[in-house]
Formats: sequence, structure tokens, C-alpha cells
Amino acid sequence: MTKEKLLRLFTFNQSFHWFMTGLLIPVLTLLLLKKGLDLFQVGIALGIYSGFAILFELPTGGLADSIGRKRVYLISLVVSFGAITCLLFAQGFTVLLIFGFMLMGAARALSSGTLDAWFVDEFWKIDPNGNLQAALAKAGIFIPIGLGIGALLGGVLPMTLGKITAQVSGFDIYSANLLVVLFLQILQFFMTSTLISDPRSTASKGGIMDGLRQFPTVISDSVQYGFKNRIVFLLVLSTAAWGLGISGVELLWQPQAKSILGSDSQTWIFGVMSAGYFIASGLGSVIITPISKLFNNNYQNLLALFRFLMGATLVILAMQANITPFIGLYWLLFIFNGVMNSPHAALFNDNIPEEQRSTLLSFEALMLQIGGLLGSVGLGYLSDNFSIPAAWFFGAGILALSSFF
Repeated sequence: MTKEKLLRLFTFNQSFHWFMTGLLIPVLTLLLLKKGLDLFQVGIALGIYSGFAILFELPTGGLADSIGRKRVYLISLVVSFGAITCLLFAQGFTVLLIFGFMLMGAARALSSGTLDAWFVDEFWKIDPNGNLQAALAKAGIFIPIGLGIGALLGGVLPMTLGKITAQVSGFDIYSANLLVVLFLQILQFFMTSTLISDPRSTASKGGIMDGLRQFPTVISDSVQYGFKNRIVFLLVLSTAAWGLGISGVELLWQPQAKSILGSDSQTWIFGVMSAGYFIASGLGSVIITPISKLFNNNYQNLLALFRFLMGATLVILAMQANITPFIGLYWLLFIFNGVMNSPHAALFNDNIPEEQRSTLLSFEALMLQIGGLLGSVGLGYLSDNFSIPAAWFFGAGILALSSFF
């Protein structure tokens, strides 16, 4: 397989994966409210999802290193299929619904650090001296676009196919989104099984058992490596700080925009800002490769500068009283974020061993989620007791300080 074919295969697979995710983004809360939950119960359900994603993040990364990245990704699709099926048939705040979100969180953890680790390994097998950053940047253009298209289609489905599903007993207009996701998950399972070849996932049953026996050792060795390797440790700390700082933006931009507008009657603005988020992330991936050349591929200096610029932009964003500059700065923040994605991933992957790649990618994802959880709670508290700009000033300080990592 050539590098170009490998990149196309990986980009298509992950864009399709996040396209499926995007189908649920516009309607998930509405779907749960339609099933009889109140906002507090919705928060509990989403908390269950986050908790299980954090709980299983590291073990499932170790599992991928032990028995194969493709195999664990396929397992994640099966678990996700079970979760969506639970959501489709559950009514009210029942054990079944809670179980559905437990499965959804486990599926998220299972998919993390699998095919991205597979791609890095296969890329360097083909070309040990290849430019991983440039390849990841190309993938980073299309993956958020897939997510954005999914979100746009997810908003249309209840108005179209939803009219048909609403006529079925026990279903509603949002069941259309769930049914489409279930169909696409089956399609993704068979496409991944057929198109992707992973040497780690071609073991016999005995090989699987050997992998499971090695599972605790893989996790232990990987975590120790993550703490002892200075570069990996600093990058993981940087990721946790990013999760803490940016979570306040994701949590509070809608109420802040509403406050600037004076009401939420102009809902199209929220849609434009959301779509712009995905486009901005993709644009960052478009411009990073020429920017990287200006830095002579010195990813450390590049990441430090743009992380500091993110913090500075968030400070200015918090000071806006007019919606037009607010939207522009919001998009600029995520352009900078998109610029950082592939250099960070290239630097991180360049400093972790192949046999522990999935585990350490999951370890980083775990720290990201912990940082995000702390940020959601802490910055939510600051916004409630002081103001949203105060919370964003604090988050901006975290982002700026993390540039020193």
C-alpha cells in the first residue's frame, strides 16, 4: 500500500466515523427530553457517558495494544450499536436508558487510540522518514468536515424521515437519527473489516488470549513510560490544560452569545457559529503545513506560540459586547486550535513506542477528559458566581501558561 492510499483509507474511515457522530449532535438533548427526561436527568445521563468514557479510556487503549487496533475498533462499533439500540427503544429515565449511556461511554473509550495508532504504525512502515504532521494535517481537513456535514444532516432528518418514524408506535421524530446511525454503523463495521488490514488483529484465538494476559503489563509499562519520558509527560500536561481551558468556551459560548444578542430568538446565528467551528478547525489543518515550514518543522516553538495565541484570543473574546467580532474571534480561536492538532499529534507519536501507542494515546485522551471535566465544573462555578468573562479570563490564563509546556 502506498502512503497516499493509506491516507485516503484512514481519512475516509475516520470522516465516516465522525459523520455518524455528527448525526446525533443537534438532537441528543431534544431526543432525551422527548422521552420524558428533565434537564437534570439529561445532565445525569451525559455525566454517566463521560464517567464511563473516562473509566474505560486507559484499559481499552491497553486492550488495543494487546489484541489489535482494528479488532478493538470493531468491538467499539458493536458496543455503540447496542447503546443506540437502547436509546431507540428506551422510554423515560430507566435502567435501560442509563445502560445505553454506559455503553455509549464504553464505546467512545474503545474507539479512542485505535485506528489513529494503526495509521501511524502503517505510515512509518511504508516510509520511516515520512512527514507524519503533513499527513495528519490532510486528514484533519476532512474529518471535521465529516462531523459538520453529519451535524447539518442530523438537524434535517427529524423534519424529513422523522415524519415517518413519528407514525410508528414508540418512536418519535428523533428516532430517524438513531435508525440512520444504526444502519451506518453496520456499514462502517463491514467497510472496516474489509478495507483495513491490521497485523495485530490477525492473531488466532490463542493470540487473543496471550494478548489479554499481557494486558495488565502493557498498561502498567505504558503509564510508567508516560510519566518518566519528559517530552510525553509535558505534552500530556499540555493536553490536560487545553481540555480545562477550552471546556469553558464549549460550555459557555451559547449563553454568552445569547447575552450579547439580548435573546435567543435569532437561533440561526447559533447554527452559523456551530458550522463555522468545524470549518475553522479544517482551515487550521489546511494552513498548518506551510506555517510549519516557516518554523522549519520546529513543532515545539510552533505549539508554544499558537497555544499562547489561543489564550490571548480568549481574553479578547471575553471582552466583546457586539456579536460580529464575537463570532469572528470565536472562529479564530478554533483556527488556532486546528493549526495545533497535527504538530501536537506528530510530536507525541514520534516520542512513544509502537507497542504502547494505543495505550499512551488513550492515556492522553484520559487526561484530556479529566481536564475537560475539571474545567466544566470549575469554570461553570466561576461563571455562575462571577461572570462568563471571568471564567474565560481564568481559562485563558491556563491556556497561555500551558504554552510553556
